[in-house]
Amino acid sequence: MATLSTRTPLSPTEGIRVAVALDIGGTTLVAGLVTADGTVLRSASRPTAEHGRRDPGLAGTVAMAREMTELAAALDAEVIGIGAGFPEFVNAEEKLTSHDVLDWTAQPADLLAPLAPGRPVVVESDVRCGALAEARFGVGRELNSFLYISLGTGLSATFVQRGQVWAGHRGEALALGSWELPASVDPTFSASVRDRRGPNLEDYVSGAAVAARYTAATGTDVTEAREVATRAAAGDRTAAALLTTAGRALGTALAWTVSLLDPEAIVIGGGLGTAGGLLHDAAQEAYAEASPRPGRPPLRCAELGNRSGLVGAALTVWEQASG
Repeated sequence: MATLSTRTPLSPTEGIRVAVALDIGGTTLVAGLVTADGTVLRSASRPTAEHGRRDPGLAGTVAMAREMTELAAALDAEVIGIGAGFPEFVNAEEKLTSHDVLDWTAQPADLLAPLAPGRPVVVESDVRCGALAEARFGVGRELNSFLYISLGTGLSATFVQRGQVWAGHRGEALALGSWELPASVDPTFSASVRDRRGPNLEDYVSGAAVAARYTAATGTDVTEAREVATRAAAGDRTAAALLTTAGRALGTALAWTVSLLDPEAIVIGGGLGTAGGLLHDAAQEAYAEASPRPGRPPLRCAELGNRSGLVGAALTVWEQASG
């Protein structure tokens, strides 16, 4: 069941032009009506998972998009198109090319197009949507280039230069979460996980991983990283150790990436990425240790918070419409 926000626009909606925006995450699916200046007029959300599966057949995505188009009609607002950000790889043809998070069977553009006949439907990766929003309306406005990290249920990254988000040839840049870590990070890591020889970054640095590792270590069922953070703040040493390990792994990976791209700054977004605390402090420390040269790019906090994915999804449509 979707939960409609109580936000009210500052001016009448009759005749206003909006994009239907969809931000599909590993935990929550958010939809909204967004104007060209990034104002979210209305939004709604629902859990991504249903009966243990994450948005099977993208039914939840389509239902939320339909709800928004119907709401726009009720508000006498003109829908210019639909923009959707997904937690999967998306290629240059705007097609999903991975099944890492969602239980999809048909391409989202094919499912969403009937809701906006004759209008554009743009499919993009969620991390590139977040980076685009920060580049236009957030901390990225003042930066010539930046590495954008989205740290929430999962971990993803992308690179922005002169306002353009770099997707790479296959739409898979930058797959930071899949980078394999040295075994020294955790000698007890089970090599049976995903049949790999060692841990990858997302096995440590993501909300899902932090919660799962705490549950495995303590036998206490925890589903969200923020609960681990709360326990750490209350003196739980296991929680503190897990967050510190995650932060140090992230900081080291950021140093590697900086040595490749040399961005002006690193912008960290996502619920876990902007929460601060032990993970952030450990990341800062490890990053400084692994990147000792003077003038290293500073770590900056994303300004748009949990709106970045939704606003960025809308921007993909607005920018296509403006040519």
